[in-house]
Amino acid sequence: MTSLCMMASNLFVLSLMDITDPEFFPLVQYISAVLCQLSMICYFGSCVTEASINYRRCLYECDWCSGSKRFKVCLLIMLSRLEKPLYLTAGKFFPLTLGTVISVLRGSCSYAAMYKAVG
Repeated sequence: MTSLCMMASNLFVLSLMDITDPEFFPLVQYISAVLCQLSMICYFGSCVTEASINYRRCLYECDWCSGSKRFKVCLLIMLSRLEKPLYLTAGKFFPLTLGTVISVLRGSCSYAAMYKAVG
């Protein structure tokens, strides 16, 4: 939410600036850095989610038939825990996936357009 508000306000300020303004390019660099930071966090969150999905499939495909009873019980526990994919979340509000980056970009552009129309 903070990234969305910060990006929206900075995009609004950027839309009011002239390209010859000395603060134009530092502001572009700041917005790019925030977007890069958010993208990296969400990319690795997506990797964790995909790995949990693949991990469940790999557990099922292992040679569990010839394993001990303890191994089979542990395998069942792990399979039942992985029925829902693992998600890294931001404060239990929303998952950190690449879709989150797109949502933040869409929201910040929408809010910046609203700020420009209102003010």
